[in-house]
Amino acid sequence: MKRIGIWLALLLGGCAGLESPDPASPYYAYSSGWTAQLNRPLTIPPDAATVRLQYGRIVPRNSVQEHDPFCVVELDTVRAGPQTLQPGRFEVWRVTRSVSPVAAAVSPFVKTRFVADDGDPTFLYFKTEFRLRDAAQPNLRGMSCAWNQMAPGNRALMRHLTLDEIRQAVGGWMSLIPPGERL
Repeated sequence: MKRIGIWLALLLGGCAGLESPDPASPYYAYSSGWTAQLNRPLTIPPDAATVRLQYGRIVPRNSVQEHDPFCVVELDTVRAGPQTLQPGRFEVWRVTRSVSPVAAAVSPFVKTRFVADDGDPTFLYFKTEFRLRDAAQPNLRGMSCAWNQMAPGNRALMRHLTLDEIRQAVGGWMSLIPPGERL
């Protein structure tokens, strides 16, 4: 029965009919004309193309608290040295939402007779992806914001992040600016 509920949430998560004009809704319909403003240089570590932001701070990949909102800023290219994204305004040319289930593998060091695995996904990410464009920084790909809905305490929520939750995750690093507004 639990599996049916998860797949129903996945099905409903992809429905366009859930769009809302209310920015406080997790199904807010982003219109065209949004911009993202990077407020200070953001350095992507060597041998990576991404950096994670959570609670308004840069967070190492293995330190993200998956049950809380986080965002991943992504470049197109992995490089051996650090890459710095310079402050500026980026065009948000597309916003998409998706639901991504991930089943974590059971450790081979755990005896299977003690593991209660019902086959359900271990992680269920409700993601909002902002595709970004800046002619001065063509290596910029975008920013994805998500949280794990299968984390304890989140299972009853089963929703995308609100605009306010995304803004809290990126903190002072990045501002999302609606059409017609200025910072």
